[in-house]
Amino acid sequence: MKLATILAVILATNVGNAMIDAEAGFSMADDVAEFTMHYETIDNLIVLPVVINGSVSVNLILDTGCRNIVLFGKKLHRLFDIAPNKKIEFSGLGNGRPVTGDLSLNNEVSMGPVEGQFIPIVIVPQPNFFSGYKNIDGVIGYDIFINFEVEINSTKQEITFRPAARANLSSDYQKVSIQIEDSRPIIQSTIFMSESSQQACSIMLDTGSTLGLLVKTTDVSDFSPNARKTILGRGLNGQIMGIKKDARKVALNGFEIHSAEAAITYSPWHNYASVGMGIMKDYVVVLNYCQSYAAFKRIS
Repeated sequence: MKLATILAVILATNVGNAMIDAEAGFSMADDVAEFTMHYETIDNLIVLPVVINGSVSVNLILDTGCRNIVLFGKKLHRLFDIAPNKKIEFSGLGNGRPVTGDLSLNNEVSMGPVEGQFIPIVIVPQPNFFSGYKNIDGVIGYDIFINFEVEINSTKQEITFRPAARANLSSDYQKVSIQIEDSRPIIQSTIFMSESSQQACSIMLDTGSTLGLLVKTTDVSDFSPNARKTILGRGLNGQIMGIKKDARKVALNGFEIHSAEAAITYSPWHNYASVGMGIMKDYVVVLNYCQSYAAFKRIS
């Protein structure tokens, strides 16, 4: 299945602050105001070149749905010191079993002047989830977002990191308040499937999804009673089944996205949605977890 239909959403378990040094985290030198780097893409997903422990070079998908760095494959597993008796179990989308990985603590991680100390890494020894796609080794998420304002310009394929607490947003952007729940950026929103049909829900901004709008619901028939189910994509836990339907509008706390294709899938637990790179690629997007905002500027 093409990567264009893959959701790289990983809700990794928090490995626990008790096992991590108090100085853990990413930072830049005080005299560096910001750092911009070019990135590669695979079906609109952002692929960042990362160096671990000074010698291990990996390419990681930037995924706001992932808490910790996750690497896949036996080849990488052999390069790290594994903490004994520290198994990490986590799940993504799809109908399958959770994934189990081993934990490596106290790693150094860098992207140019962006440097991380005492970084925990989850390493899954099973075959790489992205094994069909050249040079993708895993994902990186919350660890990098918590201390930086991150600006993503999909047209230029550039990403900029700024110290989050000192960042000042330009008036060119439309600013939206976010909440950080389970390490994910959430916006209180309303989805308008038609002029007469609307649904309030929490929407995640998901850089690890190639889809536009994904809706998880306890009753798919509420959206389209007679629609035939199809394969929407492949998640970490297998195929994702559901229906496709056009949404008239998505209102993200005052910021509106019009005419979005929606992928709708069943979830037994809750009604929830996400906006992926299928939509965000049309904007310059800024995420600042520290100051609790996202911002959008339409790309001409």
